[in-house]
Amino acid sequence: MYGCVILTHSIMSRKAKTLSPKLLRLAATAVQGGLSETTRTCGNPSCACHRDPARRHGPHLYLTFRTRDGRSSSLYVPREQERKVREAVEAWAQLWETIVEISHRNREEMGRSMRRRKNRKGVPQGGRKA
Repeated sequence: MYGCVILTHSIMSRKAKTLSPKLLRLAATAVQGGLSETTRTCGNPSCACHRDPARRHGPHLYLTFRTRDGRSSSLYVPREQERKVREAVEAWAQLWETIVEISHRNREEMGRSMRRRKNRKGVPQGGRKA
């Protein structure tokens, strides 16, 4: 099949040895989403937060994300869970960077493999058959 590149076992093994432990470690805690801090007015109309924006309650941390059906949602993060949630969101960022690195390596190998196949068929590298 044109365009399909099968990576050799040794290349896959080297990649797996260096990246698999990192992927597994990150995947164990990663949470996709963004963090935002907000301040709020409470339900008590006589509270100072209603008269003075500087006296609003908070800041409160929220994890925002898209649900499986694509709707935006948020989850309040209690203060005692903030560190854990921040670490989980950072793990997601690192997981994404690692996956992008895997993609980059795979794309490079795919290009090398295609050039090797092209050269075996007698086509000059970078050129076309006449």
